Amino acid sequence: MKTKLIAIVFTIFGIFIGIIFTGIVINISAGKMMIKEMKSPYDYEKTIRIVEKRIQSMPEWHVVTTYDMNKEVIENGGKSIGKYTIIKYCSGKYASQMLSSDSRKAMGAMMPKAFAIYEKADGQVYLSTANGAIMGKLFGGETETLIEKVSLEVENILVFMNFKFSIF
Repeated sequence: MKTKLIAIVFTIFGIFIGIIFTGIVINISAGKMMIKEMKSPYDYEKTIRIVEKRIQSMPEWHVVTTYDMNKEVIENGGKSIGKYTIIKYCSGKYASQMLSSDSRKAMGAMMPKAFAIYEKADGQVYLSTANGAIMGKLFGGETETLIEKVSLEVENILVFMNFKFSIF
């Protein structure tokens, strides 16, 4: 009887520790999983030009706007953040598919899509974007299918950087 009680206590304790460990791992890695960051092979200005050109060359995609975030920050009371550009881009085809259903209208809060291009203190240029592979999994169903299709096209835009979305 004492052996069964010890086994039950250790099992419950093991499950409890497993849940805590899983929560800690998810908490630590979630941010890195949601945003994909990659080093650009080009300088800051050339990276911006190439990304804009690649977006515009894709059928049904266009650049909505390009923000000089350093300028925006300074003009609105902040301190310089260095070279930092956000490129907002969209596909009318996918936007209409995503937003035509009432159950997906809230997805507009994450639209249009965006790339951030910035230079870090070491002089290296980086590009970051939301991880479509993870985003789709969070929503499931038809939303996941649409996000997967968009993610494949985003990978095509970033092919010059050998970019692929992943869940890790």
